[in-house]
Amino acid sequence: PSGLDRNLYPICDTIASSEEYSSPVFAKTPEGKWLQWSPIIKLESNGPSMNASPGDKASNTLIDGGGESFLQTGEKLKCANVARSFENEDTCIYSTSSTACSPTRELGEVIIDLNETSITAFYEFGDKYVYAIRGLAMENLDQHACVDTQSRWEVEQNTICSSPTPLGAATVAALGDALASSTDPNALLKDVTVSLSCDPLDEHVDTLGMQIQVDADCYTHVHRDHNNVYDFSGWVSNHPGGEYNIQKWAEGFNGVPGWYLDYPLLGVPERKVPKHPMSRWDNNKGEPYIVFVAKLGNGIAYRDLPSNLKTNSIADHFGATAVQNEAAGTIVCGSHGEVANDRTLREQFEIRSNGEQVTSTDVMDNQRHVVWYEQGLWADDQFRQRMAFALSEMITVVPQNIDAETYTEVYAKYYDIFVNNAFGNYADIMKLVSYSPLMAEHLTYLKSKSHPYIFRKEDKRVSSPDENYAREIMQLFTIGLFVLNEDGTQVIDSSTGKPKETYTNEDIESFARAWTGFDRQAVRGNYEERRGGSTDNKIDPMQVIAAYRDPFPKADLAGGFLGDRYLRCVDLPSQSFLKKGAVYTLRGASPLSEYRTDPSQYATETDSAEKFALDTNSALYQLLHNGGQYKLTVELDEDLVCTATECNVDTVRMVKVDDVYYEFKEIPCVQMAFYDNGKQIRAKENKDLGSMCANPNLAHASEACCREERYQEVRQATKVTGVTYFYEGERTKYNTARDRCVNAGKDLCMFEYTNVSPVNDWWKKGYSWTNKDCEIMVKVNSEGYIAVVHDADNSYKNQIDRYGIPAEVDEYETLNWFKVHWDGDFPGSSPENSCAANKCKAHPNGSCVCKTSVSESAVFDSIVNVDKEQVMGQLFIGAMGPEATSVPNSGTGFTAHVVNGLIDTRTVFEVEDKGRTFFLKNIVSEVHLNGWEAVPTILEAEDAAVLQNATIKDSTELSASNARYIDFDATDEAFVTWDVSVSYTGDYSMSLRYALDTYTRQMEVYVNDEEIKWTSPNANTDIPDVVNLGDNPQNAVGFEPMSRCQGDCDIDDHCAAGLFCFQVNKGSSDFPGCNNPNGLGSDFCVDPNDVDNMLFLPTGGWSEDWRLTEGKIVRLVEGVNTIKVKCPFGNDKRPTIDYLKIEGLPSPTIASKFRNPPHFVALITDHVSRYTEQNTIDAQYETDALLEHLVYHDNVAPFLTTRIMQRFGISNPSPRYVQTCVQAFKTGLYISGNETFGDSKYGSLAALSACVVLDREVTDEALYEDPAFGALREPILMVMNLLRSMEYSNTLPTVGLDGPPLAEFYNVRLYKMDEKIGQSPHDFPSVFSFFLPEYVPEAGPALSAQLAAPEATILDMPKIIGIQNGMISLIKYGLSDCNDGYGSYPGYKWCSDDGLYYRSIGHLARVPAGTTIAELVSEVSLLLTAGRLSQDNRDTIEAACSAETDHDAQFRCIQQLIVFSTEFHSTNKMEKSGEDRAVDTTTVVASTEPYKGL
Repeated sequence: PSGLDRNLYPICDTIASSEEYSSPVFAKTPEGKWLQWSPIIKLESNGPSMNASPGDKASNTLIDGGGESFLQTGEKLKCANVARSFENEDTCIYSTSSTACSPTRELGEVIIDLNETSITAFYEFGDKYVYAIRGLAMENLDQHACVDTQSRWEVEQNTICSSPTPLGAATVAALGDALASSTDPNALLKDVTVSLSCDPLDEHVDTLGMQIQVDADCYTHVHRDHNNVYDFSGWVSNHPGGEYNIQKWAEGFNGVPGWYLDYPLLGVPERKVPKHPMSRWDNNKGEPYIVFVAKLGNGIAYRDLPSNLKTNSIADHFGATAVQNEAAGTIVCGSHGEVANDRTLREQFEIRSNGEQVTSTDVMDNQRHVVWYEQGLWADDQFRQRMAFALSEMITVVPQNIDAETYTEVYAKYYDIFVNNAFGNYADIMKLVSYSPLMAEHLTYLKSKSHPYIFRKEDKRVSSPDENYAREIMQLFTIGLFVLNEDGTQVIDSSTGKPKETYTNEDIESFARAWTGFDRQAVRGNYEERRGGSTDNKIDPMQVIAAYRDPFPKADLAGGFLGDRYLRCVDLPSQSFLKKGAVYTLRGASPLSEYRTDPSQYATETDSAEKFALDTNSALYQLLHNGGQYKLTVELDEDLVCTATECNVDTVRMVKVDDVYYEFKEIPCVQMAFYDNGKQIRAKENKDLGSMCANPNLAHASEACCREERYQEVRQATKVTGVTYFYEGERTKYNTARDRCVNAGKDLCMFEYTNVSPVNDWWKKGYSWTNKDCEIMVKVNSEGYIAVVHDADNSYKNQIDRYGIPAEVDEYETLNWFKVHWDGDFPGSSPENSCAANKCKAHPNGSCVCKTSVSESAVFDSIVNVDKEQVMGQLFIGAMGPEATSVPNSGTGFTAHVVNGLIDTRTVFEVEDKGRTFFLKNIVSEVHLNGWEAVPTILEAEDAAVLQNATIKDSTELSASNARYIDFDATDEAFVTWDVSVSYTGDYSMSLRYALDTYTRQMEVYVNDEEIKWTSPNANTDIPDVVNLGDNPQNAVGFEPMSRCQGDCDIDDHCAAGLFCFQVNKGSSDFPGCNNPNGLGSDFCVDPNDVDNMLFLPTGGWSEDWRLTEGKIVRLVEGVNTIKVKCPFGNDKRPTIDYLKIEGLPSPTIASKFRNPPHFVALITDHVSRYTEQNTIDAQYETDALLEHLVYHDNVAPFLTTRIMQRFGISNPSPRYVQTCVQAFKTGLYISGNETFGDSKYGSLAALSACVVLDREVTDEALYEDPAFGALREPILMVMNLLRSMEYSNTLPTVGLDGPPLAEFYNVRLYKMDEKIGQSPHDFPSVFSFFLPEYVPEAGPALSAQLAAPEATILDMPKIIGIQNGMISLIKYGLSDCNDGYGSYPGYKWCSDDGLYYRSIGHLARVPAGTTIAELVSEVSLLLTAGRLSQDNRDTIEAACSAETDHDAQFRCIQQLIVFSTEFHSTNKMEKSGEDRAVDTTTVVASTEPYKGL
């Protein structure tokens, strides 16, 4: 096996080289040994065997992750390093091998622009066949742009159409508006996703492919797949016309560039290429063979590429490979059960690979069954195997739903979940199953993406996440359809008289959003896979892509939310990374986060990289360094004192310890959807998408230092490394960011750009805090569902979802509805409770938008008459634990930790529930709705009543509202007035949307001809004269920044802190707080606190950088009011005005409140900057919360218990039996005699299974007399019973075979059992398994008694005959195809019932212990019916088989008759009634009507 040393055996050099598909090569050594080249693939041990001890799990992990093989084969073998996960973390090691490879070398965030160059590169660098598809035809009217709601248009910019299609005016207008308003950023192809109102006369097939001129551009309607880019690599080997006709395009066939493929719609007769109808494209595009990549001209993140394209050479070419510190090591992980194959053994299994398949598809398909049969027959842990099979029948995957029907290892890996955890915890099974790529493919939540992600990425396409798994995990895997009592009986709804249901469609929709984001891991080496087309990893637990996850709150089944009773993130202790319980995981050389989403550039060590390197004197450093013996995981067992830079930061992400990195893993916590005192954050530039609200008490952004009145600083806010900014990707709380800026002599502002010094790398910037207040509002639809709205200040042209506020939180765009629990009615619930009645804003779609405020109050003020159920039902906010000074007070089922003797908001309740300890704050957070005394009104520039020395600019230069704006003339007095109508006299808030690309300006505002003045509480009391210190005083030696009213300044930095340079420019001008009696024209320093007019701060642009002035309270009278905004004479460079906004003051609504919903995943996402708070770890925590919510549901124990009992032979268990085993499951304990089973934890399958098989209901023989007791036996279990009990031997017949000797032993090759008996391991016909648990036969006593008989589901006549024929054949002929046997034709001999089994590859070989016929019957009865064979049947069998004179023939005769007995086919006793069976005497009259046979 280890090969011969070529130095000792030079003859080896003479052996011809061979390819995998070539003929065998033989050689003979000098010692006379024959060698044969073998194509058997060698697999390495890369993980523990199933029986490895807990401390030995990592001993067989490949030290370099398969890196040496990866390098030696030039990537033909993939790196075998398994991505670390909850499932395999005990197999991981820290490897310093020089050849170690990492599964995370590739940087997912690198964006690849799909163009001619990049498409060609996939072939040049990866030998992959990637093309843009052209030549597709539109043939049907339903593809017409006016009929289909989705259409694609090829754009020729600045081009006059050569052949415009004659169209009606309505069509031209509809198409023109749709194309002009499309937000699709693709310059080559515009996708329109709206319904169009065209001229009906234009809706015909002749206008398919129409051409239309829109402004300066020509648009041509094309097929919706036109210029989509696909990976055709999988189609190469599956193309009916041969590989060449797909490969040739990449090589530039016929002079055509190698980046697109022309679809041969009409064929190519001269090359004998037939016509290709469009149906061929429609039927074959998509996985597994033709995999969509993206649209030509779009960018795609490397992480989103199909796995087949993620080779290291391609990653290197596109810069998606991290350059890591080679001095540090790599985290290398294995996979449970990934052991080496023994290539010296006979009966090798073939695995799917890129090599030629030499085994028939039927045999390949049967291999996974053979593995199961072998374990079922020979494994020592038969009870474990039996329990595993029962679980697999409940939690099914259907091969027909999975693109891997002929694979073996993927199914073995999935089945091992049940084998390994048969006596473990059900919660572990549900987590492993939920992360299984097979389950995700089977139940279609693989790559399910949230609505906000699809809406953002696919030009506002409205979508819903896949609901399949959300439904089935409840219905089939955990809680079932109906609410159950603890004894398994159904709870009846008193209002309907029907069984009460466990969930609704609303619940399915809610949980479906929590099953978004799952995707397979990248392809790796050392397991079974055929890389072609669909090549993602079907073995390892899936990854969660946080960007795909729906971040909004999800209602649960208990009237609450996922995340209830979790700690709030705002309640985490300050600097939680240094507190007891903080966890750090070793990342080795990689500085890229495993749990968070960071820009890919973080993964590369560069001179400009700013890593968070721990001081060697730090207590945290000492703990992590551990004398150079780095641990994979470190948990702090006490609070640590900060050292050096640690003291300056709110939190950490990656910390550097010498040359290695550790990642801080925050404990699970939730954010609240609503909060007060929000602050606006924005991305690195004001034109980037991402202006949002953020909770100032969470570290969700960083500083950007600037003073809002200083023009230069607004244009470019600063982040100074080591002063205001300490490491790449740092996040701070709002106050930390502001304090740092203030300490640096600045503040926070609404900036235009950010600048990082000393190296201004864009990817270090991310989101930054501003000083602008931001409000969370709520949008309520007609069903009472809500959406979160951020009342943030857009800056750049305000084009939703391209610039400014993301659509998912925009008032007009968001469709992200979720359920809340209203305390009373909601706005819009009735005409009396309308939007208007609540003084909220009414939207045309029927929804209401209201303001919000959040209150927190104590729930309990006493613990008298309070019990555990009330505490768990009313307290939903978790706590770290009780305060140190609290005193425990015992209550009914809980402990209240009380501070100062008062039950108040500081009280923490401690509750034990199903083995879990909860610490709960005595607080409820509630959201109250507010309206406006008058809803906001926008008066656009074009609504102005009077303009003087001002011009309205048209929409060629977009304003904030995509409309027109007012541009004031240069120096003359100028003004604009609006007529504002209001319905009542009172105070209103007034603000102006403006742009100002220069220094701060003040302007005069008049309401009904009365000038409005505002006085700042910080205004100066003295008013000095303006003093001119001369031109360019800053050039003087010893210059100090100028004081208030001193000049001549040129820029803001010439002025002292808190002041800015007032630019007079032309003419004389005063500024409040300074006296300028001589009208000096020089610029001077002023204090903005002195302003008594409306202050316009710099924005950074004249027509693209917009903001709102601070709202000013003005008094308006009922009717029409005139508001004038005036620029004083001589004021140059005046702001441009977009609109005037008038709104009433906040007003409480009549609507009720709702509890503030929690959510795990932040709303701050990676729109442009690749900076996000939507982190993998938070999505995983949410998944854990959902699984816990389901597994700990009260229905799980009775539901699961009943199902397991049915699989162990009790179809209709008694309520007492169910309740007993339910208690075993819930307590984790079952005691039988002197034996104790279980681990005292909720969900223990050891306790449950022990109860199921040891309870008196299954051990009391008297119950066998009850005709309702027991069950029909599963066909496959009867077969296995026969094989095991009769000691199946997998040997060939010993005589009668001609030719050379064959293999002595063969695997248990039962063949196509699903077709013969209705059951075969792994081959479930549907998600509902083989049987319906509640199935009641449609006739007979079971129907009248309403007794369930699940196994009867599949027992139709063909299956019954197949079962009996197969068993008789097995007994008489061995395992073969004789008389419809369970085997297949072995290729030799004939069927003969003589005990020689000529035609078999195995047979029943038990040598009976008995000698007499009675002894033989008793022996077989004991083994096949547990001794339940009735005396009548015994007598009949003895009489029949006594006729056989041969002892062995008698034994076979007895076996055949007993497998026909009712006792063998069921698990209870059978007594004959002695009555004749009723005969149906109805006369059937033949019909004379003609019929057609179907």
